[in-house]
Amino acid sequence: MVAKRIGIIGLMTVVFLLACVCVLYTAAGQIGAIGSISVSSSPSGADISLDGIPINAVTPYTIQHLDSGTHTIELFLEGYQDWGPTDVQVTSGETSVVHATLTPIPTPTPTPPATGSISVTSDPSGATIELDTPAGPFVGPSVKTPYTFTKVEPGTCTIKLSLEGYQDWGPTDVQVRAGSPSYVHATMTPIVTTGSISISSSPSGANVYLDHTYKGITPLTITDVSHGHHSIELTLAGYQDWPTSVEVKAGETSYVSATLTPTPPATGSISVSSSPSGARIYVDGSYKGRTPETITHVSPGSHTVKLKRDGYYDWSTSIKVTAGSTSYVSASLTPIPYPTAGFISVSSSPSGAYIHLDGSYKGTTPKTLTHVSPGSHTIELEHSGYYDWTSTVRVKAGSTSYVSTSLTPNPSPTTGFISVTSSPSGANIYLDGAYQGRTSASEAFIIVAIAPGHHTVSLDLSGYQHWETGVDVTVGGTSHVSASLVPSSPPPSTTGTISVSSSPSGANVYMDNAYKGITPLTITDVSSGTHTIEVKLEGYQDWSTSVQITAGGTASVPVSLTLSPTPTPTPKAPTTVLCVIVALIIGGIIALTKRIERK
Repeated sequence: MVAKRIGIIGLMTVVFLLACVCVLYTAAGQIGAIGSISVSSSPSGADISLDGIPINAVTPYTIQHLDSGTHTIELFLEGYQDWGPTDVQVTSGETSVVHATLTPIPTPTPTPPATGSISVTSDPSGATIELDTPAGPFVGPSVKTPYTFTKVEPGTCTIKLSLEGYQDWGPTDVQVRAGSPSYVHATMTPIVTTGSISISSSPSGANVYLDHTYKGITPLTITDVSHGHHSIELTLAGYQDWPTSVEVKAGETSYVSATLTPTPPATGSISVSSSPSGARIYVDGSYKGRTPETITHVSPGSHTVKLKRDGYYDWSTSIKVTAGSTSYVSASLTPIPYPTAGFISVSSSPSGAYIHLDGSYKGTTPKTLTHVSPGSHTIELEHSGYYDWTSTVRVKAGSTSYVSTSLTPNPSPTTGFISVTSSPSGANIYLDGAYQGRTSASEAFIIVAIAPGHHTVSLDLSGYQHWETGVDVTVGGTSHVSASLVPSSPPPSTTGTISVSSSPSGANVYMDNAYKGITPLTITDVSSGTHTIEVKLEGYQDWSTSVQITAGGTASVPVSLTLSPTPTPTPKAPTTVLCVIVALIIGGIIALTKRIERK
């Protein structure tokens, strides 16, 4: 009984466990029912909608974690028709693939235009255009080439161009098609109103005048000549003038041919003399004899006469010869002075050697020394790293003597050089107090054969401060000295200035009784010391003072003038009484005289 119960309980336990396992297996199967969809399109970049909801993704794209079952996919791309919706079956643990080929939205075919256009150009441009269309003449403002007519009805149109100075062009037909342009180009033909004249002559080279205006030389074609009659004249030196008249027609060429007639020969003469005589005569470069001489058969015009004589400068002039007359030339020849100096051409290998002529520095090789007095001279050449070279050369007046040498290297020189320049040039050079020469504006002055060590170089130039410096000289080397001279201070002034002003102004100023001007006045260059200043103005009292002047100083003299006093008039009463008394006396005398006469 107990065993039976135990068996039943065991069986029930096994059944329960199997039931639990089944439940768990079923639940596990439901949880794992998840799949995915891979979506692509041609072209790519399409927006994806899943089950009617945009998922914010574009193709290609894989949608994951989808429940098993049926889902709806739609694709959208601008310019293409919408794709879908289409159903996709999702299986647990698998990826479903969806690929869509999108269809472009067709572009609507444009409706062809119902009109065309005409583009009109011309050479030259600016021609007025007349247009007739199937609908009638073009109505509107006047238009000129180049111009394009638009909205022209299809059909046959007529174009005509006109331009002042040119022949009318057209009319010509132009076919206009709807939706396409038509082109018209016209080359305008000028209206010919002028002609040409072709002129030739024998001989050629004659000057041509048309209506008295110079045009060129033959052979010549003159164009753009107005129609009508014109005068032609040909001139050529040595030939008679040739005139004629010619008629010119528009668009045609008139021909003129002239055979020129030589003019009778006409010549003149040149009478040539010189002091001294015997000079060789050349006329226009050709020898004609010796002075005095009269040269005949000379063509009219300007000629060059040149005289040559040994020991004298050449002499030349230009003279005009007239046919049938004699032109006169008289020359006073200038002697060539006998040379008093010669030249020495100095060169060396290597070049750049310092040249000394009779102990005076002259520059560096190669160089030609000028203004050398005749006689024997000593040439010395010195070059750093080479032995000094000395030679004697003889100079003749007016000639050049040549000196050329190859210097010998000196492996162990014992002296050095100093190169001296100054601004300004012309300064006296002193080496350790000994005069050496003057600085030059063209090249440095070289002091040679200087013992190694420290030396003093000083420069002096009138109007400039003394300049001095120390310089170290090395064996075989060249030390350089360049001086910028400082102008000397001007001497101290020994005079002063007096500034005179007055109230009122315009007064005459006298210094030491000498008139100087009117106020206000500044008197300069007044010597040091005491001076008397007087100021005078009509209607005012004279004013004077003493002024002390110091060198370089200015003394101010302000003056306030005083009006002159008005004179007091003399009393007139005594004069009047005296006149009355005199009159009474005279009157009494006259009355007494008349009374005596009556008695």
